[in-house]
Amino acid sequence: MLLELHLEQIMSDKKIAELEGHYFEEKDFKYIIKEDVDVYRIDSKGQSHLLLKLRKKVIPPAISKKAFKALIEEAKKPHTNRGAAAGLLTQRKLPPYVKGIVTKTKFRGKYIGHDDRIRKDDISNISRSSIIGYYDQADRNRYRKKTKSRSILKVPCRMTKFTKEYPDKWKDTIPLFKIIDKQFKILCPEKHQKQLERASKTPEYQIDTTAFSTGTINYNWQTALHRDAGDFEDGFGNLIVLENAKKNKQDWTGCYIGFPQYNVAVEVREGDFLAMDVHQWHANTPLIPLTSLSSFPPLTSMKKKKQEEYTRLSVVSYLRKNMIKCVIKL
Repeated sequence: MLLELHLEQIMSDKKIAELEGHYFEEKDFKYIIKEDVDVYRIDSKGQSHLLLKLRKKVIPPAISKKAFKALIEEAKKPHTNRGAAAGLLTQRKLPPYVKGIVTKTKFRGKYIGHDDRIRKDDISNISRSSIIGYYDQADRNRYRKKTKSRSILKVPCRMTKFTKEYPDKWKDTIPLFKIIDKQFKILCPEKHQKQLERASKTPEYQIDTTAFSTGTINYNWQTALHRDAGDFEDGFGNLIVLENAKKNKQDWTGCYIGFPQYNVAVEVREGDFLAMDVHQWHANTPLIPLTSLSSFPPLTSMKKKKQEEYTRLSVVSYLRKNMIKCVIKL
């Protein structure tokens, strides 16, 4: 029999919002689920809403292996644009070229570069998190380049750098997105239908024939408490995990995906599929190596570090809400 949970809030909306950017551990959750489950949340008004659906071992190993090989190098690249998910802004978690923070919010700040000039763009703590597929905002890095044309400011949507520069690798990820889309349709048919109809209106920015425009890939990363922003409100997030294809045994544990307001977390391993309401507050518990490494090396450099002896590569598939505003140009 399928496990089904109906969970009430254990903290108010105000209280959970105050914890944005903070980290959570396994002890912070009453329920840590490692089997097929449907979880419903009961809001402050007593209304029930789907929070998540987890299904174990539904992604074929061959598809996972192929996608892993295509994405692993891109996933390792560090970036500084994840805001609250990367935690409270801290100097020691910023890249070496940041000499100081000028103005800041809790998660982002303008900074002084190595040349002692104040940069106009915001920066967050370093994280190994990248986007693939298509995106509904201009590439912020292009603003730094001198150009006589302002055309780059008028393009609302774009192909991501990975998708553009590595077409063969991108092609190898498509079977994964299609099987994710299949599971999404099976488990959440109404949400899938709404999202697919929306995605189909901008086919140039649609991942094959799926309900997705975009993927976020995260490498060995514990996210802090956050809510996803910028995706289609009536849709759902879809998450899978890829592990080191060369190994047959687990080399890490933890990194459960938790919803602290509802006291529940779930385990997602390679082959599993998770449909989740990414607009609810969520975070990961620590990723714990089961190898000779006793802890994570500090991620305080933009340079490549020695390969860890464990790999958790998560792929989140979704539809960007502003794709609908894109001007179609062939």
